[in-house]
Amino acid sequence: MIYDTRALKILFDTYWCSKGWKSAFQRDGAEKTPPEDLAYAVEAGLMFPPRKVSHADALQELTALRAVIHPNQVGSAFVASLSKNQPALRSALGSYSVALNMPLHPLTPGPSGFSCSICGAYEVKEQHDLNVLNFERHKWGGVRHTDPFYISFDLDRFISEPSEAPSAEDKQILTSILESVETASRGAKLADLLRAIKQIVPGNEAQRRTILGILGYSGVLCIPGYPSFLHSYTAFKNREETPWSKDDWPYPTRWWRGGSGVDKGAAAFWFGQSLGEFRDKERAHE
Repeated sequence: MIYDTRALKILFDTYWCSKGWKSAFQRDGAEKTPPEDLAYAVEAGLMFPPRKVSHADALQELTALRAVIHPNQVGSAFVASLSKNQPALRSALGSYSVALNMPLHPLTPGPSGFSCSICGAYEVKEQHDLNVLNFERHKWGGVRHTDPFYISFDLDRFISEPSEAPSAEDKQILTSILESVETASRGAKLADLLRAIKQIVPGNEAQRRTILGILGYSGVLCIPGYPSFLHSYTAFKNREETPWSKDDWPYPTRWWRGGSGVDKGAAAFWFGQSLGEFRDKERAHE
């Protein structure tokens, strides 16, 4: 997928600067996106008017979108994103993985009384900023893959923005990522895995962290005792936190340790034909 570079720059400049996130004052005050730029980015399909969607509506939209997307489609887009480093293409695999078995449910407040104990989402009373969601898709590959509203937005963009088929280089990168997981020493940490794929996967560390988060959601990373979303839905209230501080990895990836390898069934479910070389190497070791 080739995106309009001017529109993408307008989107990025709305939220990001050399020091990181722009403050709410900068976004909404003196540095507000010029109307002509906003109109251009909206016309290009990269920025959108705000929209209010309830928890119930987001789940209905998610369910409808899930029904018209095949797992191999989001898997193929994930692989196709790798060599050219197009994070937005890989986001849908994370969203679809979480959506795959997500039940329709009412907003059920947990002990905090605010977020839903099933999905973790909040009932937003004001309009949603769709543009910050799209910025996160393009900047990192998404960061809210468990939020029904983000999932519905992400999957809607996925079916509106067709991607190319994976190249031979894309498939080689996938193979190398999976081999890094397979060969990780017992007890290796996520920081070790990040270092192992640094020379393999184009982009920056934040984008590679998102890739590993998505592989956790989808069940490709084997994480004993902490089920992914592939075969059943893990409710927000059951997504156990790690005991160490400053852990901002998503569930279940946060619990990954080396030694358990790749779930071959999950990898085949999502990536299918893209696994040719990985399968050949697996057979050679049998």
